Amino acid sequence: MSRGACRQADPELFFPVAVAGAAPRQAEAAKAVCGPCAVRASCLSYALEAMPEGVWGGTTLEERRAARKRPVRRQAGERSPGPVSAAMTGESATRAGHAAERHVPPGRTA
Repeated sequence: MSRGACRQADPELFFPVAVAGAAPRQAEAAKAVCGPCAVRASCLSYALEAMPEGVWGGTTLEERRAARKRPVRRQAGERSPGPVSAAMTGESATRAGHAAERHVPPGRTA
């Protein structure tokens, strides 16, 4: 978290109160903060596992729920990226998998 782009933003931005009204604009503004973040892949990996409320790793809770239901497509011989969806991070599946492995939270095993 100490390297997250969100540390400079208002925390309330990442937790829209509703799904209507200003909330979609607020979620898009939070996602814009996440876009260039150096730790986006690990943040998303955590969010896909823990499923917390709010915007994490550039995704909303609803987007993460949908991502968990989609099967991951891989080419023959390609390594599984783990809980990080390459389509969501804009990285290759292999790179996303390696990023998730490097950023295992303390006390957890890969």
